[in-house]
Amino acid sequence: MSLVNQKAIQWIQGRAEEVFAQVDDSLFMMAEKAHQQDEQDQLFQAIRVIRVEQGNLIDGLCDGIEERFHNPRNDASGDDVSPDLSTSLKSLSLVNNDDLEQQVAIRSMVANIRRDYAEAIAALSLRLDTLLSSKIYDENLPLGPAAICNAFADVLNDIDVCLRARMTVLKKFELHLVNRLGELYEACNTLLIEQGVLPTIEDPLRHRSRPSAPAAAGPGNQAGEIPLSSAAAPVGTATGVSPMGGPAGAAGMPPGSYHTPAGDPGAGGTFPAAAIPAGSAGAGSESGYSGTPGLLPAGAGAPAMATPTLLQHLGQFQSSLPAQASAAGQLINVTELLQQRLVESKQSASLHELDSEVIRLVDMLFSFMLEDRNLAEPIKVQLIRLQLPMLKLAVSDKAFFSKSGHPARRLLNELADAAIGWQPGENYLNDPLYREVCTIVEEVLSRYDRDDRVFLQLLESFREFSLRERRRAEVMERRTIDEAQGTARVEAAKARVAAVYDTLTADRKLPKIVHEWLNRVWSSVLFRACLKEGTDSGVWRQHVLTARDLIWSVVAPMPESSVKMRRLLPGLKKRLEDGAQSLSMSAGDRQRLMGGLEVLYRERQTLGERVESERERRTRERLVQELRREADSVLAIPVEEDAVAEDDAVVGVAAPAAQTEVLDEALELPVDQKALPDVEEIQQVVTDAAVTEPADLKPLPSDDNHWQQTYHLKDSWFLLRHSEKLPVRCRLAAIIRELDQFMFVNRQGAKVAVYSRLQLAHALRDEALLPLEQGPLFERALEYVVGSCGESKIPIRV
Repeated sequence: MSLVNQKAIQWIQGRAEEVFAQVDDSLFMMAEKAHQQDEQDQLFQAIRVIRVEQGNLIDGLCDGIEERFHNPRNDASGDDVSPDLSTSLKSLSLVNNDDLEQQVAIRSMVANIRRDYAEAIAALSLRLDTLLSSKIYDENLPLGPAAICNAFADVLNDIDVCLRARMTVLKKFELHLVNRLGELYEACNTLLIEQGVLPTIEDPLRHRSRPSAPAAAGPGNQAGEIPLSSAAAPVGTATGVSPMGGPAGAAGMPPGSYHTPAGDPGAGGTFPAAAIPAGSAGAGSESGYSGTPGLLPAGAGAPAMATPTLLQHLGQFQSSLPAQASAAGQLINVTELLQQRLVESKQSASLHELDSEVIRLVDMLFSFMLEDRNLAEPIKVQLIRLQLPMLKLAVSDKAFFSKSGHPARRLLNELADAAIGWQPGENYLNDPLYREVCTIVEEVLSRYDRDDRVFLQLLESFREFSLRERRRAEVMERRTIDEAQGTARVEAAKARVAAVYDTLTADRKLPKIVHEWLNRVWSSVLFRACLKEGTDSGVWRQHVLTARDLIWSVVAPMPESSVKMRRLLPGLKKRLEDGAQSLSMSAGDRQRLMGGLEVLYRERQTLGERVESERERRTRERLVQELRREADSVLAIPVEEDAVAEDDAVVGVAAPAAQTEVLDEALELPVDQKALPDVEEIQQVVTDAAVTEPADLKPLPSDDNHWQQTYHLKDSWFLLRHSEKLPVRCRLAAIIRELDQFMFVNRQGAKVAVYSRLQLAHALRDEALLPLEQGPLFERALEYVVGSCGESKIPIRV
């Protein structure tokens, strides 16, 4: 039972991935053709949601199917579609239109599959009934169409997308999964038969004519797909015979007909000699040379093979080798193939020195491509298949390596450039770019003989495809960047407003009404000014000055500052009132806030006047005492009167002095309180405000190479390496100046990672982020060849 469950889940997962790959393409094309902005925004939002939730949707679908294996249930209850649709839809009369349309679509899918695969469903139900503890019949079959469709509908209801996008998903689900359920049923029945579960079932439905099940994916099959039967396997594979007629080798290729970049001179070969025309080995048959047959060194006495004859051999190799010849990512050993052909035809020949060097150069070029980390392995495998066409070009035209504008070189560069950011997923065989590259390679192999116009035609076709792909990615990338920059501007504005407040309110006790003004009103005023005008604008500086003046007006010492206060308050109140109005605050709130300030200012003014009065009285009393002391030194005053006057003076002065000290303590700045900074100092603090770096990252010196490298990065591709995940190819799409952050996106324009400058420098130093090589692939390969082989008799132009 577990085998059936495992195989079914594996098959459903593979088909579901194909569904969502098609959904992404369809939704994007629909969005491009949308005439209204709202409709286009809904579709792009659906694309983002589905991309984010794709893994959860597939996992939810598989979990739903697996749960039905453990607890079978009747998903088809009440869902049978009767001939009279009005009757069958009565139960949906209370459902809203969107849900109704989705349920009708699901019912239609279920009815069609039941009709087309009744025999396979009945047989699978009988077989599973013998294995499961619960009674299994067509309606509660864990792999029945109703179970699969309802499990998918359950997970699809968990995401919030527009109806048009939802119906597109259902349409692709029907096309790429539901309509292929016949494959699943046949595979599961075959597996159970092999396990001895009801190997023979007599059923009258067996003789009923029905449409044949969809064909297997053929070459598109990948790991996880279930073959329909042993009859679907390629002829000869069961007996170990390859399609070429020899023993089955790696990827269906005759052993020894390819080699690794380093080569293996001792590898044997089984290339069929039947394809060799008699006497096609070169001039050896005409010269009467009777030495050892095969490909001999130039000085061994064998005549040199004519270039047209070599081209003929290369053309036959190109057409005779199977499509899987380079599936393992290995180069074709042309010298080995020539040796095999000459030996089997009992001919002897050597190669011209220039032809031999061309073969060596092409081999080195494609060896470099195999080692290039810019490209994913599946793309490398396809590009390596161009080895023979490129070799034919170079043999026929010895100046090929000096023609930088040759269409074949340009085509190879375009293919590599378009694929530099391509990441192979689990369903990469159905990826549009991968399919297009495969198509181009197949066209070259099948069409190119001696006419270079084939490369030009394919180049123009691929450029049109690349342009469409880039436009699609640019739209998503632009939206991703705009969203990130918007978020960064908001975060930067919050940090700068917080810096202003921290600078102004640090170590200061402010009245409650002032805190309310700052937190409720003026923080919003500053935040909006920072977003709209920037911190270098006059509007921002004016609002910062207002915040400073508001705090000064409640902490300035009185009565020393009373004159300045009388000049400041009218303008300050007007600025505060205008700021509150700009936020559309209600008249009641504005009146309450302004009234609170008025009361505070009146209390400070009254208290200041009392302090001033007490200070004047103290000054007069001290003056009287000094005059009396001067008089005492001249006149003799009776002791009794003098004592009484002195006592009165002490009583009259001491009490006001005590009151004055209390008033001074309430109004004057504390000794340890710092003076308010001016606007220029506040601006400097705002400029230095930044997002806090992670505590575990050590600052790097300014002359560090990786730190300096962060200032010179452009629109470059990188390989992002994770410790527990596969590497991801990403491109530096934008530098968010507000937060000094670097945003990286993938080929589709979706965000992959965001680094601060310090994080990026550490990632470069730790090689978690590796820059990929820049420049066209063919030219970089030529630079490698020139550096490796030194001088060459063949002109090379990098």
